[in-house]
Amino acid sequence: MSENSFSGWVDRIDEHTVSGWAANAMQPDVPVNVSLYIDGARMTTIACNQPRPDAVAAGHPGARAFSMEWRQFGCPGQSIIEIGYEHTLIPVPNGKRTITLSDDQKTGGHWSSQYSKTSQLITRWWESEYIVRAINKRVCGEDIPGPSAGMHQLALRRFEGKTPFARGVSIGAGTGAKERLAMQCGLVDHFTLFELSQVAVDRGRAEAAGAGLADRMHFRLENGMESKTHEGIYDFVYWNNALHHMFDVRAALEWSRRVLKKGGVFLMDDFVGPDRMQWSDQLLSINNDVRRALDPKYLRDPGNPALQLRSTVERPDPRAIIATDPSECADSGRILPELLRLFPDAEVIKTGGGIYHLGMNDIMHNILADENFELIDQLMDIDDQCAQLGETHYAVVMATVPD
Repeated sequence: MSENSFSGWVDRIDEHTVSGWAANAMQPDVPVNVSLYIDGARMTTIACNQPRPDAVAAGHPGARAFSMEWRQFGCPGQSIIEIGYEHTLIPVPNGKRTITLSDDQKTGGHWSSQYSKTSQLITRWWESEYIVRAINKRVCGEDIPGPSAGMHQLALRRFEGKTPFARGVSIGAGTGAKERLAMQCGLVDHFTLFELSQVAVDRGRAEAAGAGLADRMHFRLENGMESKTHEGIYDFVYWNNALHHMFDVRAALEWSRRVLKKGGVFLMDDFVGPDRMQWSDQLLSINNDVRRALDPKYLRDPGNPALQLRSTVERPDPRAIIATDPSECADSGRILPELLRLFPDAEVIKTGGGIYHLGMNDIMHNILADENFELIDQLMDIDDQCAQLGETHYAVVMATVPD
């Protein structure tokens, strides 16, 4: 097609979003897609699927809008962002700009994309109520539903008489879903919630309002580690699968210790495995033995059953992890040592993950769909043995600042 076949305009390119509209003059009833390019490399397709009456009124029949958060595709540093009509080399007018991303902006973009996704497949352990219940039982002795519910229940017992904590803080809170659960079970009265993803913050505020908690959940779109925070201001510091995203775990934990009042409580449920998921030889060997022993039907790709997944697991390429999310497991291997340095009397409960997070990661849906709970129980037993060997990916930690 010629350049005259298309019309369009890019309204916005900034550190968060690209948006605009496009139309095909030859086929105005057919929606147009555009492509996102970063430094000359095509990253993804963006659908133009919302009417743009202003552009139609200006003489562009069939004009439809596009918009997306693009940062999950970018890398920290300076990049050239371009928008072009899909399957052509034709640029959309006003569709080129040079943008500089920080590590925080890249991380926020990645998580905005994650919070925008939905899926019917159960391929991660936290999507399976059966496994979540088993983990909760490890923590509090009760087979109860809900992510981190076992930790919440145990904390209510341990700190009976001190709860609800008056003022809590959470970094990397996402939409605040887990923090809402902590509030609803009576663990904390008010939360300050730091988050880098605009999508997560917007959704979190809406969900807090829907739960009647808008005046008790204060979302802040900023890096909590860089915010101005007084010493000894919080009764409760809460980390829930966010501490492993800190680039400097020691600094994050020292910050946690500093902002807690005397008698304040530190509570954590987080990934504590090796930096950048560089699994040990021992754990890889155990997982490979497990997968080779499975019925081949469980190794089918849940998203495409015609494909067979590998019977072995490997260490991911650290460069690929950094390209997707620079914060992923950046310093996670230091979490437990640093915690015990700052809180030597901390209670540490290793909750496993050597099997359910690694070997079962991409095939869990198949086992659950087959309702083979006996197999899941066997795999969870192996997982527990791995934790006893020191091969744990997750841990719950409770600690108190001395009075």
